[in-house]
Amino acid sequence: MIAEVMGKQDGYCKGKGGTMHITNFALGILGAISVEAGGIPMTVGAGYSIKYRGTDQVAVSFFGDGATNQGAFHEALNMVSLWDLPVI
Repeated sequence: MIAEVMGKQDGYCKGKGGTMHITNFALGILGAISVEAGGIPMTVGAGYSIKYRGTDQVAVSFFGDGATNQGAFHEALNMVSLWDLPVI
């Protein structure tokens, strides 16, 4: 991950993604999104996939306090609660 942030060839996205687009599907890192609260719905989708496949994984979303004022945050909380998804 540090190699990606530093723009190195051996980074997750070969140094082209920088800090805003870190992705490594093999490690389960679905990506960082620069849109406020944009990654939250993606985490809900990952949680739904985990539940559908019946694995013991958990989806985790990291966001700041500004994201809690976005509709995507509230909609995601509702879906996670109603569908009992493995999301943190």
